[in-house]
Amino acid sequence: RGEQLALVAMESSVKYLTYPYSDGQKTGFYCDQRENRLMIAQLCENKRILDLCCYNGGFALNAIIRGSAASATGVDSSQDAVDAAIENASLNGLDAKKISFMRDDIATFMKTAIEDEEEYDVIVLDPPKLAPSLSSLDKASRKYHALNRDAMNLINKEQGGLLLTCTCSAAMTQKDGGRYFLNMVNGAALSAKRRVTLLRVCGAAPCHTQSPASFPAGAYLTA
Repeated sequence: RGEQLALVAMESSVKYLTYPYSDGQKTGFYCDQRENRLMIAQLCENKRILDLCCYNGGFALNAIIRGSAASATGVDSSQDAVDAAIENASLNGLDAKKISFMRDDIATFMKTAIEDEEEYDVIVLDPPKLAPSLSSLDKASRKYHALNRDAMNLINKEQGGLLLTCTCSAAMTQKDGGRYFLNMVNGAALSAKRRVTLLRVCGAAPCHTQSPASFPAGAYLTA
C-alpha cells in the first residue's frame, strides 16, 4: 500500500489495520456487521469456519479470537482485501495454521471445494451488493440462489451446521417485507436438498440508524 496511512481500529477486542484515506471500500472498515460478527463467533467453538467475501477478515478473526474456532478460512476476490486480512491476523498474533485467507472467486472456490468433498461447520456468505436497484433484482436473485445453494452443499452433512447468509442490497431486503430474500434461501435449500431452520434475522448494527420516511434505503442489510 506504499505510503498510505494505516490506522489501527479495535472492535470487540479484535484489532484491524484500516486505510480510511485510500481508495478502498467504504472508509476502510464495515461497522454494520459488528453485532453479527459477535453473534456468529459465539457459535464457533471448535468449529471449522468458512468466511466468503471476507474483506478484511472480520468474521474469521472473530471466530478464532472470540469464538475459539478450530480453524477459519477466508476467501475474497480482491487481493487488497486478502492482504489486509492476512495483516490483521498477524496484528492479532494468530497462528497461520489456524486462520488463512486466499484470493479467489467464491463461486469457483465453492465449486472446487464441493468436488473435493470439503465440509465446514459454519459458513458466512456476505457478498457485495448484487441488486443495486429493483430492475436488477431478478438477475441478482438467481446469483444469490446459486451462491447459497453451493454454500449449503459445503455444510457438514453428518452433523449439520450454520449458515449466516447476507444481502446488503436494499432492493432484496425490502422486497415483500423481507420475505423475498428468505424465500430465495428456502429455494436454495431445496436445490441443495438440505433442510434449513431459521434461527434469527438481523440487520445492521445500532449505530446505523434508520429513517423509514425520509431514507427507506437505510434498511439495506439482512443477515
